[in-house]
Amino acid sequence: MINKEIVIDFMDSFLGYGDLNADTWFIGMEESGGNSLEDVQTRIGTWAKRGRRTLEDCADYHHAIGAGHLFTPPVRAAQRTWDWLMRAQLKSEGKPYDISASKEMQGERWLRQGSMTCGLELLPLPSPNINVWHYNRFSNDPILRDRASYSAAMLPSRKAKIKAAIDEHRPRNVVFYSKRYLAHWQEIVGVGFDAVGDLHFAKSDDTSFFCTMHPTAQIKGAGRKKAYWENIGALLANAE
Repeated sequence: MINKEIVIDFMDSFLGYGDLNADTWFIGMEESGGNSLEDVQTRIGTWAKRGRRTLEDCADYHHAIGAGHLFTPPVRAAQRTWDWLMRAQLKSEGKPYDISASKEMQGERWLRQGSMTCGLELLPLPSPNINVWHYNRFSNDPILRDRASYSAAMLPSRKAKIKAAIDEHRPRNVVFYSKRYLAHWQEIVGVGFDAVGDLHFAKSDDTSFFCTMHPTAQIKGAGRKKAYWENIGALLANAE
């Protein structure tokens, strides 16, 4: 079984990776992983040993849990979800944004402390996908009985914490990736999103909010996915 005290603290405290001073934040639904009890124990135990941080340095943390190959140059393959987010970030910075550039970014500065890149998660526990739930085998905590009880317990506080972080740090842009969770994104922002082409947009105070498709989603038509994320990068660069 996973340590109940540590997992509760992890669910309450850990928000993601990188640098809250970043110009653009990327926010997803949850991190992948958690395929086994050993994997979850390693992830959460390492987080506790490293100081129970709100934001981790993604590369240092993954080296500590034995997944450092994702960040060891030369990176052989960009991680599927991060790839298009990195390309949009690079485009917004006016830098090359092809696959070679995204792999280089992943190896050198993606979601690191002091990197001016930031990635948060709506829900804290890693899971292989939304249709898989292992935690009822890893814990006897009733909150983790199933995904429904977990979501009901965690979503209100998680949304409040993310909103408070946005209000405090005032990033210029926030990209919520996955249209499936638009209702949750709107609750965090506190205003409705308008559909603009194939994305949703909202503005609150000095922050521009975008709701995009998930980076792993397929788009039919040659070059359309590349064009989609190029457009996101251009919007991030030009947001006022």
